Amino acid sequence: MGCVASKLEEEEEVVSICRERKRLIKLAIDRRYALAEAHFRYCQALYAVSAAIKLFVARHSSPPSPFLITFPPPCPPTPPATDQNVIANPIPEIISGYNRCSDDDLRAVREQEGIPELEEEGDTKEEEKKVVLVEEKDTKREQEESESGLLKVKEETHVSHGEQKGLTVIDSPEKGRELLEALKDIEDYFVRAYDSGKDVSRMLEANMVHLQSGLEGIKENSTKLIQAITWHRSTLSKPQSCKSLVASSSKSSSAWTEYKNDLFDQYAGMDSGSHSLTLERLYAWEKKLYEEVKAGDSTRKIYERKCSRLRNQDVKGYDELTMDKTRAAVKDLYARILIAIRSAETISKRIQNLRDEELLPQIIELLKGLTQTWKVMLESHETQNKILSEVKTFACPSYGKFCNDSHRLATLQLEAELQNWRACFTEYVAAQRAYIQALHGWLTKFLVPEVEFYSRGRSSGAPYGANGPPLLVICYNWLTSMDELPDKAVTFSLKSFSKDVKALWAQQGEEQQQKRKVDGMAKELDRRTMAFQKAETRFLESKLTEYKSEMETEQQNEYLTEKKDQLEMIRKRLDVEREKHHNHMQETQRITLNGFQTGFSTVFESLIEFSKASMKIYNDIVTLSEKMGKVSYIEGSSQVEENSSR
Repeated sequence: MGCVASKLEEEEEVVSICRERKRLIKLAIDRRYALAEAHFRYCQALYAVSAAIKLFVARHSSPPSPFLITFPPPCPPTPPATDQNVIANPIPEIISGYNRCSDDDLRAVREQEGIPELEEEGDTKEEEKKVVLVEEKDTKREQEESESGLLKVKEETHVSHGEQKGLTVIDSPEKGRELLEALKDIEDYFVRAYDSGKDVSRMLEANMVHLQSGLEGIKENSTKLIQAITWHRSTLSKPQSCKSLVASSSKSSSAWTEYKNDLFDQYAGMDSGSHSLTLERLYAWEKKLYEEVKAGDSTRKIYERKCSRLRNQDVKGYDELTMDKTRAAVKDLYARILIAIRSAETISKRIQNLRDEELLPQIIELLKGLTQTWKVMLESHETQNKILSEVKTFACPSYGKFCNDSHRLATLQLEAELQNWRACFTEYVAAQRAYIQALHGWLTKFLVPEVEFYSRGRSSGAPYGANGPPLLVICYNWLTSMDELPDKAVTFSLKSFSKDVKALWAQQGEEQQQKRKVDGMAKELDRRTMAFQKAETRFLESKLTEYKSEMETEQQNEYLTEKKDQLEMIRKRLDVEREKHHNHMQETQRITLNGFQTGFSTVFESLIEFSKASMKIYNDIVTLSEKMGKVSYIEGSSQVEENSSR
């Protein structure tokens, strides 16, 4: 009884193994699609980061807005020879209808009545006008220097009470690179890294979306229909009509529907055949094998019951006619079992051929493609890191004038793309590990005899390497090596740099808010100054045209003195706020420069290590496969013995 129970368990295990093999190869199909999508999305993320950097550089390199809240907009451009004459009296004509008095007359009245003069205020307005002119000239000079490749950009802010210490946005080093110019080169290498992933995307057929193929009733040398539709490569791509691909079970007779686009070649797939189609064919055959084994197991159970009945009839002495009928049924069931065995063996052999003749070369070709991709990415990231290491300065023509919304939007866009890059990287590593895990799990089932539910003994299992399929050894090494990849360092550095960029965005907001505060106070000072000068002018005009008592004159003087003191107080507060804005600009510059020098460099350093590790893994596995060559291995199987009814 113990032997019978053990035999039944083994037979049930065979059905379970076939069911598990079918499930695992289906899982591998789904995960192959996920890997293709994840690889494509990672390459797209690199391109998106490139575009975000380009936007960041463009916004921070562009000329300032044509209007400034602090100062009135500059007058239309005049010939250079008359630049000094542009600085005219900022006060408009307000005494229309009156006879104008000469400046000498007004000055005489001031001296006679003891009215305080506005020389200091006049100097302030003069300085404010100079700022506008200096900014105009600096903008033109910056544009000319940008065109000529010069990196020297220097801004000086003039405030009241003479010239204050200027704000140097960027020094002019003799050696070292400027940040914005360096980012332009870094952007180019992101595009190069993006281009390097196209071959693998083609191999993984990332432009195809797998649909339920509905493969039923596969027969040898039959033609099967695989339906697929073009995959929307991005949210901006136009919908594509469904494409159908007709391929026979023979690799040589595969016919691909042409799919033209700017990313892939004329057909998707590998030189060794379509990877997705090979997996589909394997799934179809595994499904057929499972059905055959399951049906054979059911036939075996009926056969065993009939054998038991025949023995009982023989013991109980049934008549020959009854026993002949039972014996005929047993022979028929036995013949059906033999047919099921032969069918299962044929299907199993077909699966092994697909595995070794199509899937194995495709996996090796994929490994070679990944090796080349990460080689280019390694070179790109090493160059990017070298470029960043040479950055010493940050020249932003817009800083020192106005940090507008376009700067913040560009910064926010960069931060969003960095987060997307991190998510896509994590997804790519996980998808690759999941795919190899599913494929490896399917291959491990080949170590167990595929069709042995009639054998009296189990053949000894073989370890990896000597008696296992070569592809199993490759996938095992690939899967175990994935644990050695330093992917955590990459995700951490990307997360850290994203926080740095987010901090820059917040700092730009604080600078912008402070600038608006300064502009508001300056506007209020201009308004009060204008009102004061109007009051002073009216008083002086009235002194020249009509007589006023000494008391009235004294009251007017006190009023003007009080207003002037108020103006002086506002002017001092404005100077304090301007100094705060000056500090905010310096902090923005520091955060920008340090963030890219340290944060972005850390990202590239971690990617360099990851690229090196990836290259080594893929290259070592390819080398191993070449050493293995066509070494024969023993497929776990056993000789089927015929069971004779007794």
